[in-house]
Amino acid sequence: MSSSISYGTTNIAYDVEFRERKTLAIEVHPDRSVHVVAPLKATPEEIQSKVEKRAPWIAKQQRYFNGAKRIGTEKEWISGENVFYLGRQYRLKVDIGIADVKMAGKYLKVTVPDKSNKSQIEALVNSWYLRRARIKLEERILLFHPMLEREGLDFNSLIIRKLEKRWGSCTTKGNIVINAELIKTPIHCIDYVIIHELCHLKYHNHGTSFWKLLNKYCPDWVKLKDKLESFPI
Repeated sequence: MSSSISYGTTNIAYDVEFRERKTLAIEVHPDRSVHVVAPLKATPEEIQSKVEKRAPWIAKQQRYFNGAKRIGTEKEWISGENVFYLGRQYRLKVDIGIADVKMAGKYLKVTVPDKSNKSQIEALVNSWYLRRARIKLEERILLFHPMLEREGLDFNSLIIRKLEKRWGSCTTKGNIVINAELIKTPIHCIDYVIIHELCHLKYHNHGTSFWKLLNKYCPDWVKLKDKLESFPI
């Protein structure tokens, strides 16, 4: 379900996902899209009313993300910088201590013996991302085993590593290679890349048959591709 409201001279479009929950949540993603997670019994009128009440906050978040740094911008690795995990924004917090990285509320906390050692901070954060990517992507690819069986796809193994120019690839030996940077993006974008590469197990080019198979298992792939390409990491 998708809808929109007017806030001043701004049109706020939003999509709605219904789940078994008691409260309604509103998320503004770095690409400025608005996602509403609503209880199963919520009516369109109730959802619209909630979005209208949160319109000032939504507009503020969209303005913030509109000025967010894009892919390729070098980080300074200091407290207060933005970092992303599964599509959500966190603040980097750097303190003195034994080398470690952990999530703490809205912060990604990094402790190092020397806060001026930017290369160590970067290495610690990248290692943390890689570990999380391996765990999460292994979990996600398990969800697509029915697709593998139904389509008779010969999947060998999942390889996670940092890639420079692409989100993923598929080898002729049936290995799926996924960019560890993908762990920073929303879960639906992760699923899109996985499905895209799984489709290459059957079709090694981007011909008509490939796109037909991708549409079958990921009908929103165009929207997800656009979101992925505009995501500030």
